[in-house]
Amino acid sequence: MELEESTKISEELICFLEGTSLGTNGAKYTHLDVRDRIGQTDNPKSYSLKRNTQIIANVTFCIRDFAYYVRYFAFHPIYQSTSRMKPRNRSNSIVQEKMMQVFDDLNKVNNLPFYAYIDDDNSRSKEMSMRFGFEKHTQIITRSYSRIYPGKSKRVSFSEDWSEISKMVRQQYGHYDAYFETHIQHPPFVVLRDGDGNIEAFARFTLVKWRLHRLPGFFGAALVMILPFIPFLRSLIKPKKHLFLAPDIVSQGVDSNKIEALFSGALALYNVHSMIWFVDPNDHAYKRLSKKFRWGLLDKIIGVKKVNVVSRNAVKKYQAKHPFFVSAYDLI
Repeated sequence: MELEESTKISEELICFLEGTSLGTNGAKYTHLDVRDRIGQTDNPKSYSLKRNTQIIANVTFCIRDFAYYVRYFAFHPIYQSTSRMKPRNRSNSIVQEKMMQVFDDLNKVNNLPFYAYIDDDNSRSKEMSMRFGFEKHTQIITRSYSRIYPGKSKRVSFSEDWSEISKMVRQQYGHYDAYFETHIQHPPFVVLRDGDGNIEAFARFTLVKWRLHRLPGFFGAALVMILPFIPFLRSLIKPKKHLFLAPDIVSQGVDSNKIEALFSGALALYNVHSMIWFVDPNDHAYKRLSKKFRWGLLDKIIGVKKVNVVSRNAVKKYQAKHPFFVSAYDLI
């Protein structure tokens, strides 16, 4: 086995990641936009373990000022199938030992903490992360917002100007744990303006494409099969190519009706019917909205799901007054 290190993402690695399905016990899905998304990887450092010139495992980090973010951590299905248990044979043991050494060597170069996101239902990944020395740092949630007929509004529009909202973003999010601007400063942004053209609310969204193999919950696999045949619902979920929005910055201190108008208008602008918000439940915007918000039908079907933020060598403990900043890019 040979370990290759690179600061560039190769075509071979892209093909490997495109064939990777994510999730286990809960939702299971495949990213359909890996090729586009991977080009946005900030300051990447990639390690691919090869056997007979073929990639069998990869870990790719985004090296940030405050931490190593584990962007990709994937195994060939042969090794993935038994990764939920202790290694059963010498080959599996060697694969894991080689990948563990990557984390140890990076710590020697730069003693930064590591962090990653793991679905709370994904027992295999949780057990794997513990073997690699990760511990639960905090927990974020996912909420679905959907509209069968998104409401268009002349007051909701795209903006290409980061300077219009940058001061407000930094005031509202600058004190968050793990806050960084690499991705959120790139347009387009969606803004709600008053009659004089002043910004009343803003958000930034990423358009995401997934293939859904199953949804969360006991009937998740069955739902994926029958939803395309149910009137109204089939516009919300299209398993073979499900398009949705993922927000990462949302105006704080704004009336829920204005955020609903902003969200609905964003769906109309992007011509999609749903969004998934990955958010710390202590996020100020979410706390203000959560009980008053009309989330829509998809939220009633899927409900609130939990995602663990896991870390290794964390230098500080989580504090609710400093919510964890979630960049949508990191989860899509």
